[in-house]
Amino acid sequence: MNQLSDYFSLKNKVAVVTGVAQDISLQIASALRAAGANLAILDEQEQGGQTIARLLETQFGKARFWSLDVSDETAVKRMIATVETHFGRIDILINSAGVNADLLPGQGLSIAQWQRTIQLNVNGSILCSKHVVDAMERAGGGAIVNVLSLCGMSGSQQTSADFAAKAALRMAYINARSYAARNIRVNCIHPGLARPPVLEATTHEEGDLPHTFMDMEQNHQPEHIGSNSDVAAGVLYLVSETGRFITGNELVIDSGATNQ
Repeated sequence: MNQLSDYFSLKNKVAVVTGVAQDISLQIASALRAAGANLAILDEQEQGGQTIARLLETQFGKARFWSLDVSDETAVKRMIATVETHFGRIDILINSAGVNADLLPGQGLSIAQWQRTIQLNVNGSILCSKHVVDAMERAGGGAIVNVLSLCGMSGSQQTSADFAAKAALRMAYINARSYAARNIRVNCIHPGLARPPVLEATTHEEGDLPHTFMDMEQNHQPEHIGSNSDVAAGVLYLVSETGRFITGNELVIDSGATNQ
């Protein structure tokens, strides 16, 4: 590699990103495509996913959307085969699909709410990882990143199901050991509070919102809330050549909020 930019290049790589209808997943997908990766973007929300695919393809080219329920193992296995056939290889998997359970303490959740959260957030990531490793090995290796949250580290009485789901996926170090011989790296990221575009747009409309952010910013060092592009930069670092010696680790992207 002759230039620093080569370390972050994903040229000729194929990245699978799940849950791309969410703001953070969209930003990650955009960063990977800007770095040169061909994109397979997957989401259960077909209309939103198609719109995002067209947007990414217009901006960068070579982005394809497929609808997928990541909790359906048969569908996941079939989809991984479809993506590999379409692009010829798979090098990167970003497990970002999931659902946030209603903000209720454990005793306030129905068993259906609990199970759906676990199915999508935990089982979905496990199934996608399980069925992508053979394709990655055929490509010479790969990188998997589980997108979690600070909730998986500290929790909250209002997010019991989400905490359990995110905490369960901190087992990346186990998969990292299992897949190391196949030249596949596995890491997690824990994004802190990020200011997504939808909140940027409403900041000037909702009177309480700026005060809420000001309070939260005081827990960050330096005192500002990040953006989803900060999270995407962390993912790019982990899946690119720059992170080739990093596996079984957790990257916290929160401007020091968890240290308060």
